[in-house]
Amino acid sequence: MSTYHDINLTDAPFIADTDLTAKQYFFVTAASTANYVKLATGASNPAVLGILQNSPSAGQEARVRLLGPSKVSAANAACNIRLGQFVISGSGGQAEVDGNSTCSPTCGRWLSANVTSGSVFGEMMFYGLTACAVSAS
Repeated sequence: MSTYHDINLTDAPFIADTDLTAKQYFFVTAASTANYVKLATGASNPAVLGILQNSPSAGQEARVRLLGPSKVSAANAACNIRLGQFVISGSGGQAEVDGNSTCSPTCGRWLSANVTSGSVFGEMMFYGLTACAVSAS
């Protein structure tokens, strides 16, 4: 069973710009309206804001983890995330490795077991916006 770290940080309240009921633990970004968030889409412009902690419908409160450890959804079978690797937001708002060297903003480091197939939930240390991904061995 996975162990998740808690450092007692308070999540920030925003408002869901669209229906995010199936997107708990996905990356979100700022929407076009102040104080609203939407699903992140990879190299999101603006960059990833945080990780959604609940599953709100459009117009409901969206609790967003802006910093620190969090559960996160990891992408498809090709993600191949390893313990300690830097992760980015994929096009569907899920954690993945920047395997194409696209230099997407790094979101944090993977803290869970290796993922080589399927979509799973794991833990990462969310840093927020940092520099491009670098090799982590």
